[in-house]
Amino acid sequence: MSMRIGDYAGISAGYQNNTSKAGKYNNVRDYSNYLMGKYSCLKPGNNAAVSVTGGLMRKAMADEETGAWLERELAKAPDYIAAAQKSAIAHGSTLKSVSIEFGEEYSTMTTVGVFGDEGGTDPEIDKWLEKVKENQSKKKEEEKKLEQRKSEAQKLEKSLQKIELKGDNLEDLVHQFTKKLSGNSSGIETGSFDVRA
Repeated sequence: MSMRIGDYAGISAGYQNNTSKAGKYNNVRDYSNYLMGKYSCLKPGNNAAVSVTGGLMRKAMADEETGAWLERELAKAPDYIAAAQKSAIAHGSTLKSVSIEFGEEYSTMTTVGVFGDEGGTDPEIDKWLEKVKENQSKKKEEEKKLEQRKSEAQKLEKSLQKIELKGDNLEDLVHQFTKKLSGNSSGIETGSFDVRA
């Protein structure tokens, strides 16, 4: 009669997303939710807004190059608005309202300014830009933490070992197991094991 002990643990650092097996989003709503989660500039403020038309989203879903372009532009949108603010100030006015719409065949930036003003910034646009900047920082920090957890999980998975012992009785198996653990300084933690006859 032979007994066998096996002990192995695996860790998956995977994550859930809303894409199909082909890597495409299932529908415009899923893609829109993805973009809104990644680019906080798509959440409008009182005097500032960035939007993407449904036609462009469908095109970006179908064409990888268009999708990459859209994501680059969404990442830059707050910078475009900040530049419009600075331009208004340089001309002695205040930017009071701004919107950017990315469309299938065009992109439009609409601005409303007050000229002859002392030149300054609109507090609502400032709040919106600050919120977008904070959300971008949080997102980068979350991505950094996720990457660190993945790295730690990969290191842990590499350090895990499978120990397989064969013996005639439980005492012999326990003795072999203890001997293997005492000779290994890699920090293997003991767990339960199953004895089958």
